[in-house]
Amino acid sequence: MKPVLLDFLKTIALNHRGGKRILNTSDIAGELGISQQSVSRYLITLEREGYIIRRRVARGEEVTLTEKTFDELKDQLNTIRYILSESNDIVVEGTLFTGLGEGSYYISRDGYVSKIKEYLNFEPFPGTLNLRFTEEYSTFSTIINNIPGFDVEPFEQDGRKFGAIKLLKAHMFDAPVGVVLPERTHYDRVLEVISPSNLRLKYGLKDGDKIEITIHKEG
Repeated sequence: MKPVLLDFLKTIALNHRGGKRILNTSDIAGELGISQQSVSRYLITLEREGYIIRRRVARGEEVTLTEKTFDELKDQLNTIRYILSESNDIVVEGTLFTGLGEGSYYISRDGYVSKIKEYLNFEPFPGTLNLRFTEEYSTFSTIINNIPGFDVEPFEQDGRKFGAIKLLKAHMFDAPVGVVLPERTHYDRVLEVISPSNLRLKYGLKDGDKIEITIHKEG
């Protein structure tokens, strides 16, 4: 989201009641020091992108904040906490689920295996453990995607192209693991975890289990 739109959205949210606020474009233009035309343009953009719902009322416009707005604000809050944190770790929780079954194929490709060995110091079990962020941590995707890690460039093997990924160091159950962040993915707000062993078998894990993982901000 563009900074100017984010600032505008935060201004609306500051005085909402139950997710709603009656707006007068002239008043809010004066409050922000911008033109009424800019206010109208921002409202149209926010509505189009799903952040607000607008309804004309006698005193102006009733603006209702959507869940997307609260997710965006939580994301901003978590980002600020991350920036101010002195810890080199970030702890998140996810719910285990069965993926599409492609992890074993991709993780066993030589172009990935060699780089995983180089950075994580282990040969990965052919498969990934998929964790979908629980609601409390649902906005951490942006933070995690911006953690410096180890970039694996795209490569070709057996006449097929394989995309770029980023690797992060992490711990789960006090054991070293890795997080794979593909450049292209089928999932949203999901962590793909790799390790030297079959984590499901080793720890008796099943779909629906809530699992905590510690991701290291510095390699």
